[in-house]
Amino acid sequence: MEIGVTEAVQERVKKTKISESKNPSLVFCWDTHLTKTKGRNVLFIVNASNRYTIAMTDIEPRNWNYYTMYISRVIHGVMQEMGYSEEQIEQYFKLSGDVLATKTHGKKSVGGINRMVMDARNFDKKLEKEAKYQWELSEYLNRDVCHPEGFDAYGYPSEFFKLDMERLGIIPKRKPAKVIDFKQYVEMKGDIDH
Repeated sequence: MEIGVTEAVQERVKKTKISESKNPSLVFCWDTHLTKTKGRNVLFIVNASNRYTIAMTDIEPRNWNYYTMYISRVIHGVMQEMGYSEEQIEQYFKLSGDVLATKTHGKKSVGGINRMVMDARNFDKKLEKEAKYQWELSEYLNRDVCHPEGFDAYGYPSEFFKLDMERLGIIPKRKPAKVIDFKQYVEMKGDIDH
């Protein structure tokens, strides 16, 4: 899996080695960007193939030191929330290979990030104070009609993510978990202390 980092993120992850892209399938590439939204630092984690977006706030300083591990845990938690089993999530991560921090994955992917940042400015609700995972903002962004790199049609990022998983043979077998499950996952596992 490749975690692309914009210049804004590179300033925070100075201890993380930025590798050359190995050009995997875009479904295994997530580009990340940090910006101020509604007066808070928001980290956008955007899939390069389907533009599925995860919005995070209040990242602990030590998590910047273990950035790729942190992003992997966030993606794992969101997939869990979407209804994917542990086995299916493990399958996705196994198919994606080693987790590397790289440069972003092309102009269209960066354009997708920019679009999500612009859309976030139009989000009419406040960001949740005590939450790291901004569920409502993420849901809002994933209802934006787009034409991402991995598809020849227009649609919603949330639908495209599911289609990408189906292409990989990964189909959820249960109803999506409630939001509280993801929050508990992040908080119970705690921040990375190495």
